[in-house]
Amino acid sequence: MPTTDVLTDVLETVRVGAACYGRVEAAAPWGIGVAADEENAKFHVVLSGECWLDVEGQEPIHLSGGDLVALPHGHAHALRDVPGSSIRPLADLITSPSTGKCQSSIVTGGDGASATLVTGSFHFEDRRNNPLLSVLPPVIVLPGELSRNVHWLEPTLKFIACEAASARPGAQTVVSRLADVLFIQIVRGYLATLPPGASGWLGALADAQIGGALGLIHQSPELDWTVQSLAAKVAMSRSAFASRFARLVGEPPLAYVTRWRMQKAAGLLRQSSATLADIAERVGYDSEAAFSKAFKRAVGSAPGAYRRAAKATVIAAAA
Repeated sequence: MPTTDVLTDVLETVRVGAACYGRVEAAAPWGIGVAADEENAKFHVVLSGECWLDVEGQEPIHLSGGDLVALPHGHAHALRDVPGSSIRPLADLITSPSTGKCQSSIVTGGDGASATLVTGSFHFEDRRNNPLLSVLPPVIVLPGELSRNVHWLEPTLKFIACEAASARPGAQTVVSRLADVLFIQIVRGYLATLPPGASGWLGALADAQIGGALGLIHQSPELDWTVQSLAAKVAMSRSAFASRFARLVGEPPLAYVTRWRMQKAAGLLRQSSATLADIAERVGYDSEAAFSKAFKRAVGSAPGAYRRAAKATVIAAAA
């Protein structure tokens, strides 16, 4: 399996279960504070004007028209017209007091220089068990030049803005599907900024031998992989392979095999009607009992309970 297919395989399991979007019309002086939220990723796109992003522990980042910033792990942050401007909580601005639902457009600030942003959040299904989300940095900044060069951001955001502002049936479902697309594009844009030889799971995809091993694991998670068999497949010694894999990926080879099997199984439980016995076989377990034990140890709930909870979440989100 080519490394690009490994990324596709993982991205297919990173589903956005819910999304909230709003258009912000701000005029100086203005400031918006966003509270920490470990369950939801945040993003902001500057459509026009400019502003500053403050994230705890980092230097302020200047943003201008066309720039996109994403905070995959929901770190607390603030957006301001200039450093030092006072802030109002985004939750107060973007949520309607009467309905508790996200408003499609908010206005804030004074009568100075203006800026227009699209701001929103992603709630991911089962984010804790996904190898991609765990290795993304606290802040991803995609300059406007990059987004314009790949020709994706502007039409995607226009479509999102149109659906978010509409009252048409199914609008929220469309917005959530667009959120999948937007997140994938953010990851692709981030990958384009990585230097050659970057470490971490994403960097490992570009390593010919470790990326090849990841491809084998993703292509055939049901096989009885050992460190020796994986090393042999990519023409490395067992010790050299184990060392490089752990250094680049962040965990030993067999720990990754187990984690990916559980992530694959979780996706099948959420998105298919396959029986537990069939899922167990597809991820390398000889019996449903052995699979159930491994899944509960890794995820924290039995497969049947996990499937029921996932379905209940989908029904609640659609209500």
